[in-house]
Amino acid sequence: MEPLRFAIERTLRDFIERLTGVCVALKPSKKAHLASSAFLRGDVAAKAQMLHAHAHECTLYGAQLLASVEAQNGWLLFRFAPDAIDAYAKLLPQIAEPDDRYFSRRLWMYARHDDAPVPDDPAVLQGFFAVLFGLSGGEQLFLSAPRQKDGLERVNLEQRMTRLAKVLIWERR
Repeated sequence: MEPLRFAIERTLRDFIERLTGVCVALKPSKKAHLASSAFLRGDVAAKAQMLHAHAHECTLYGAQLLASVEAQNGWLLFRFAPDAIDAYAKLLPQIAEPDDRYFSRRLWMYARHDDAPVPDDPAVLQGFFAVLFGLSGGEQLFLSAPRQKDGLERVNLEQRMTRLAKVLIWERR
């Protein structure tokens, strides 16, 4: 099974190339899940609007991948919908025991909760994609996302991070 990172990058590149005729380079971003500066010579805002209007056509594992596309300072910023992660997570086999790293043990702790759909929480998703695409500080960003909530809201969010944790464990094996 293709790693989720590569599947997302391939799907997004194919989608952009099909609609614009341009093969793009994608980079991790702290402002979005992925970004591209490939359109610096053209009207970035118009390209972003056009891609966003067709976002429903960009699917992965039978689910919509793109939640939004926007332009900012000459960059295209891509945010992904949790549905594609859900679809991918359902295909994964049983995960192995964690190694001794703190981050791996925390992922294992999240993965042991009852199965639940991926939370549509911007901070959690930003942390997830930061880890998935190798952004510096991504692990800390992912682990600190639930800490922005208080009490029961935090506990409920952590219990819904099961599929995200399983995907990251699988991807990091």
